[in-house]
Amino acid sequence: MKRSKYDVIIIGGGPAGLTAALYLGRARKSVVVLDRGSPRHAVSEGVHNFLTRDGLPPAALRQTAWSQMSTYPSVDRETTTVTSLWREGESWIACTQDDVRLEGRAALLATGVIDEHPPLPGYQERWGHSIHHCAYCHGWELQGLPLAVLASGEAAGHMAPLLRGWSDDVVLLTHGGELAPETQELVERAGVRVFDVPIRTLEGVGRELAEIHLEDGTTLQRRGLFVMPTQRQVPVVESTGVATTAEGHVEVDPFGATSLPMLWAAGDLTTHYQQVIEAAAQGGRAAVMINGTLTVG
Repeated sequence: MKRSKYDVIIIGGGPAGLTAALYLGRARKSVVVLDRGSPRHAVSEGVHNFLTRDGLPPAALRQTAWSQMSTYPSVDRETTTVTSLWREGESWIACTQDDVRLEGRAALLATGVIDEHPPLPGYQERWGHSIHHCAYCHGWELQGLPLAVLASGEAAGHMAPLLRGWSDDVVLLTHGGELAPETQELVERAGVRVFDVPIRTLEGVGRELAEIHLEDGTTLQRRGLFVMPTQRQVPVVESTGVATTAEGHVEVDPFGATSLPMLWAAGDLTTHYQQVIEAAAQGGRAAVMINGTLTVG
């Protein structure tokens, strides 16, 4: 560890945290990025909709970011897990899994979120390859193929019709969940067939999905599945007591300030609109406000 006191502690080394570190490094603030090194989107084959970086593997995006960050000596990097974060006097204190204690005048939460995936046989090995959460990120690669959506409630009424923009053959699987009559009508009007029987297994060769087997014996030939897994905050975020929205996102103002003093948040933990370029933009906005607050008050 190069030092124990910093201007800013950043927890999370994804697009939001790295962009914030870049801004702050260029503003000559001392920064440490604490990241465990196992990003949520590591399984993805490429970042999409990020101008000039479309298709770049997530690991390559991080590697390039850190290579460029070497220009700024005030930015440190530590591969570790933050176990606790608390306010002490005028500082934020972060404690790592190695019992290292770091102090910052300000802190930025850029941890992302934890996806809670359905416990379906054949799901986990295909997640990020032929099972995805975002049509904008992966619809192009699956265009024209038979697709399925696993969702119920209002989410079903949005995602299933939306996928018709990439494929004429889309089905909705509620996995035993119920649809409101207006949602059912919306989905069927979009030309999407609905199956409300629970899923038994997802099958295919390797990472590629080929068949979805339902509990009633129905077999659907599908090449891609889109889901909206439930999500929760990482433990260190929950431990701070920071205010959250009704949907469970960390509550922030337009520049990422949270309900707690000198604590900002950026990226997927603050919104359901989880895009790499959006997370990077949020990290930049938060860094601008953090720097201004530290510099001019």
